[in-house]
Amino acid sequence: MKRILISLAVLGLAVFGCGKKSSDQPAIARVNQAVLVQQDFNDILPEGMTNVTPAQKEEFVRRWVNTELFHQEAQKKGLDKDPKIAKQIRDLQKEILANQFIQKEIVEKLKVSDTEAREYFEAHQEEYQAEIKLSQILAATAEQAQMVKASLDNGEDFAKLAREKSLDPTTKDKGGDLGIYLRRGSGQIPIDFEEKVFSLKKGGISEPIKLSDGYHIMKVTDRRTSPQGVKFEDIREDLVYGLTMLRQKTRFDNISDSLRLASKVESHPELIK
Repeated sequence: MKRILISLAVLGLAVFGCGKKSSDQPAIARVNQAVLVQQDFNDILPEGMTNVTPAQKEEFVRRWVNTELFHQEAQKKGLDKDPKIAKQIRDLQKEILANQFIQKEIVEKLKVSDTEAREYFEAHQEEYQAEIKLSQILAATAEQAQMVKASLDNGEDFAKLAREKSLDPTTKDKGGDLGIYLRRGSGQIPIDFEEKVFSLKKGGISEPIKLSDGYHIMKVTDRRTSPQGVKFEDIREDLVYGLTMLRQKTRFDNISDSLRLASKVESHPELIK
């Protein structure tokens, strides 16, 4: 059921891309001069998806017809000439092109095989058989995180600094203690984050790690052998996915940095009111 619902959502979003064209293919649906053909449907199907139910096909056609009806009516009323709407259309075009570039240059070219995942697992075997307990200090900016790290390097107490400096309301009063043991491959944290913290010995402190909510400085407060042995087969699917995401993220960052260096870029988020 979940797979069907996801598929319908994908179809519903993608249907807006179909439009007027000339084709030798028979018309599946038609609204005035706009024609829906088989290729339109094929183009929006997720890769590898072949079993589409009659109900899904009917829903797709219904959505296409409704979209065309409202689209054509909007054009008659000149909504596409409205400056605000025209800008939204241009912005959407930019987003589509950028996403297609990412899809073709990164996603389609960088996928991790089972063999590569197994080799990675074997190379990190010791980490996969361990559990660690962590404390953290969360900072808002890279500069603030580096100041905290410098204080720690100079011998400041981690728990004391967490209480004074950390922005995480759930752990700061506990000296940054996360309160649980983490195991590699559990899916609780991203694989690149795992690499940085599981490589630390007991008492080790990480460099600032950037996540969506800020910069995390982590300390391993305890390390022990996991009571549950981890086998490759247990985590194969998640590991392949995690390594693929990591490989693609690295490539994305490299391309982004390269393009940024080759372009004139200014960024002033502090000016946003």
